[in-house]
Amino acid sequence: MQIDGETRIVAILGDPIAQAKSPELFNALFERHAVNAVLIPLQVPPAKLGAVLDGLRGIVNLAGVVVTVPHKIAAAAYAADLSEAARQTGGVNCLRREVDGTWAGAMFDGVGFVQGLHACNHVVRNKSVLLVGTGGAGAGVAHALVDAGVASLDLFDSNTESLQRLEDSLRTRGGTALVRRSAPIAQGTHDLIVNATPCGMRASDPLPIDLTGASPNAMVADLIMKPTQTRLLEDAAARGLATHLGRHLLESSVEVMAAFLRLVR
Repeated sequence: MQIDGETRIVAILGDPIAQAKSPELFNALFERHAVNAVLIPLQVPPAKLGAVLDGLRGIVNLAGVVVTVPHKIAAAAYAADLSEAARQTGGVNCLRREVDGTWAGAMFDGVGFVQGLHACNHVVRNKSVLLVGTGGAGAGVAHALVDAGVASLDLFDSNTESLQRLEDSLRTRGGTALVRRSAPIAQGTHDLIVNATPCGMRASDPLPIDLTGASPNAMVADLIMKPTQTRLLEDAAARGLATHLGRHLLESSVEVMAAFLRLVR
């Protein structure tokens, strides 16, 4: 990869940022498409997010930013324009810098997750889902699962404000899925069990979901990308359950995100 005066810059903002797989995947995409662009990781504490986004607006050769944990909800407030998915979820995972220096925001976590499931030949329609974590990524996944035709969606988050916000947005949009509050405990009726919390990034983290009562036919998915095999996925595999890695979400959305940033067609 050659970086010169014409290189377009993309940043990924998160705290922590060491777990991010976006630099690897985006930069490989730019190389495949012969695009003179580079994605770099920036660790930005929550208290500095606004100042950083305001500063980045002034960089003319900045295409935009990818937004990861814990900034997806907060970053949406800085966008002058939001995609439908971003409006539904109240969060963004990508901000495009417009010519006038304003931000256009979009949320691709949900569609990336569902497309990742489909790419692995996993059926979503008419399934019963337990989703733990209702922040930016969890909200995006919840809306996409409803769009994909799940029969029921059981939600849990220790942050009741986040949980209520997602419940309200799902209620406003309507749909046929049965949405209800639950506990972080797998039931025999759950076909798909999803961890959308950051719990599992560190080896010392507790298990975010109790799989004791999970159906032997259930599949367990984790949105965390590093480590690849979280404790939750290891626990699921030890119980003989099918698992779905976090990287499938990003692999299924990186090209559409680059297109949103107007770097590929």
